[in-house]
Amino acid sequence: MAADDLLFVVLDGAAGCLVALDEPSFAGPVSRAGRDGIIHLIPSRAADRPGPPRRRSLRLATGTAAGASAAATVLLTPLAGAALGAAALALGAAGRARVSWEDRRVVLRRPADTAVFAAAFSAAQAILLVWPRLRDLVPVPAPSEPLAASLWTLAGLLDDRAAAGRRLTDLTRAAAGLPTGPASAALHASLADRRARVGETLTGLDAEIDRRVRALEALAGECVDLVRDERAVRAAVDAVRRADGLLDRLLPAHDPAVEFADLTSSIIGAYRELTHLP
Repeated sequence: MAADDLLFVVLDGAAGCLVALDEPSFAGPVSRAGRDGIIHLIPSRAADRPGPPRRRSLRLATGTAAGASAAATVLLTPLAGAALGAAALALGAAGRARVSWEDRRVVLRRPADTAVFAAAFSAAQAILLVWPRLRDLVPVPAPSEPLAASLWTLAGLLDDRAAAGRRLTDLTRAAAGLPTGPASAALHASLADRRARVGETLTGLDAEIDRRVRALEALAGECVDLVRDERAVRAAVDAVRRADGLLDRLLPAHDPAVEFADLTSSIIGAYRELTHLP
């Protein structure tokens, strides 16, 4: 694992998605894709599952990545960054005391959650791909740290949403199996209250996840569109320049034979007229 690696992602359509702050181990060979510290690991064998790192990193990237999400909120959604940034800093401080592999990874098992994260991951990779063209425009020399923080937080939110969904299912089943009557009225009320609160939490998580993914995708779209439009303008200018060069080369030059032919034709005509030739 390189010193500047920030986040590792293993996407598996069948087994879900692993998002980790340390590079996981694999039994077989693994190819590495991605750039600027946000690494996509692709095992050569589909059945090869990621395990704990062979060497434990001591850089405590939980604090680093989570703390940097304050910058991510400002970069991605400037008007909504303050509260989330403060929460991210608190998470970073807590993360420094937790160094176990379990605390430094998130496993997304639901296909819908994996698809959401994959869309955000793809957007982040697109931003990093075109960022060298934007470095002179945006005062952020390397967006990899805020992007890694944003992806790490998103993975946690998706995991929290899945857990909240399971709790809501448990509460619904418990309420359905609980007998009715005065003796269980208080418990029914508690179940209804918890179901409402968990439902509200799920609604909030849905909104926050959607906001984060849309922010990443919108930023990726703006970056890619700018680079594409710049290329289109350069291509158009170059096409005009090349056309002008061709036109300049193909314009007919002065042909003395034309003047000679005109002069000769006029003399012959005059001669015929003077000599009465037909």
